[in-house]
Amino acid sequence: MATTFQIVGHKKSGKTTLLQEFLMDNSLDSFSVIKHTHTPIEVSTNTDTGKFFHYSNDVLLLNDEQTIHYQRHLPTSDLEKIEQLQKTTSADFIVIEGMKELDFPKIVLLKPDETPADFDNITNIKYFATIQGNKSDNVIDIEDEDSRLNFILNFVREIKND
Repeated sequence: MATTFQIVGHKKSGKTTLLQEFLMDNSLDSFSVIKHTHTPIEVSTNTDTGKFFHYSNDVLLLNDEQTIHYQRHLPTSDLEKIEQLQKTTSADFIVIEGMKELDFPKIVLLKPDETPADFDNITNIKYFATIQGNKSDNVIDIEDEDSRLNFILNFVREIKND
């Protein structure tokens, strides 16, 4: 089963930047990503694909480079959806961007004006980090690329062994 962890933080805190670093490091194992979005994903109903999405329960889009699966009748909770992916993915890790309310191990990214106390209601925080120069106590500075890569390698080793 895939090891699952989260990268959380407020909008524009650097979540996507850090996640991209995980994904681009070729020395790491394979990753699946869960991205929570607050807005609907639009597929134009003027296209064949849009019509399929509109009128069917499942659509599997295939081309030579990618596969996209849309499933209308998913398990009821986000946690159940994640658990289903954990059982079926071939990836070694699942990274969840956002969804602070879940209880997977977390990296919290802080903006310059935030402190760890701003996240007192969040569970299972392994590290507070910043790519924006936050100088709060107990916050790991990963502004430059080398420090991010070292942080990522150490985090992946640590979480794998938990």
